[in-house]
Amino acid sequence: MYQYIDIAFNQKSKIEGTACGDVFSIARSPHHTTIILCDGKGHGIKANFAAAMNVSYLSKLLQSGFSLRQAFDSLVDFFNQVGTEGGHYAVFSMMRIHNDGMANILSFSMPPPIFISPIGAKILNLREIETENGIINEANCYIKNTEAIMLMSDGVTQAGIGRGLDWGWTSEGVCKFINENYTHKSIDYIKLSNDITQQVFTISNNNYDDDITNIIGFARTGKVCNIITGPPAEKKNDCSVVRKFMSADGCKIVCGGTTANVVSSVLNTNLIYNNEKTNPFTPPEFIIKGVDLATEGAITLNQLYNIIDENRKLMNEDSPVTKLFDKIMEADKIVFWLGINNQSDNNSLEFIQRGIKSRQNIIPSLANRLKELGKLVIINKI
Repeated sequence: MYQYIDIAFNQKSKIEGTACGDVFSIARSPHHTTIILCDGKGHGIKANFAAAMNVSYLSKLLQSGFSLRQAFDSLVDFFNQVGTEGGHYAVFSMMRIHNDGMANILSFSMPPPIFISPIGAKILNLREIETENGIINEANCYIKNTEAIMLMSDGVTQAGIGRGLDWGWTSEGVCKFINENYTHKSIDYIKLSNDITQQVFTISNNNYDDDITNIIGFARTGKVCNIITGPPAEKKNDCSVVRKFMSADGCKIVCGGTTANVVSSVLNTNLIYNNEKTNPFTPPEFIIKGVDLATEGAITLNQLYNIIDENRKLMNEDSPVTKLFDKIMEADKIVFWLGINNQSDNNSLEFIQRGIKSRQNIIPSLANRLKELGKLVIINKI
């Protein structure tokens, strides 16, 4: 079973309508999900700039192959060299949750992370690890389906200071709130995130005394969508590739007439052309027993890319493009099985005149857009 790390978050600026001094990023890879939360010094645009700069710095290091600890240590070393004054300083937390649920959290002067499950919430113990640049506060744990880890800025834990709470709400107070209202039942983490923000507002006498952010990474059963388009590079691999495709977790979609013929042949089933509601703007649709959706290839994928940001209510319900859109939007993880044997859509002058990109070009473009929408996308060349 595929476990997906979903994200719930809520954020408010100290002063409504101004930039928030807390900035976070979420990055997904085939192996893990990484969350960075930075709290810039002060509030407003200067704090936002500092937090954004440090989020970008950490993200670039991780993209360059640095480990979580190496990236963390590098930023701490930078602060040691330039000090805490000026518009660059921010405190921060970093969390990486692997697909198997193993989580590693690093913290620099931020409230400790909170582990949450239907059984109860508790503060994770941070151990100190000494490096040549300073102290790393680190916690490790494992989360499984329905469990979560929450990072937050001190705008949450310090809420209520000067308004009846000597030490603020505190991390212990946040845990108590979760345990009294959300455990021993199925947890709606999106609602929990929103309710924590509302409780900060209430504790602060209907004010936000600081920028506040809470961000929750929670595990749930993931939805996978497999799309095979284009025959395998070598015909001798048709059978093995189709068998692997059909045995993969998740829904199965075939994009391409030639690909549909290959799949139906390997499955020893009829390929039926569904021509009930065709028109010049709608690509063909096929029926293959055992496959969730089968369509034409390059034109369908290009049309999908063109409508991916459009209002779903405006889409034609009978179009295979709309059906493909729905399948992809429902999925957390999309796996493209990209064949490189059929080059007919690469060289067609008619396609070029219409501005229709080849599968080799449209799939990477689709993948990038889907990643921006928070999807995990994998391209397997076959």
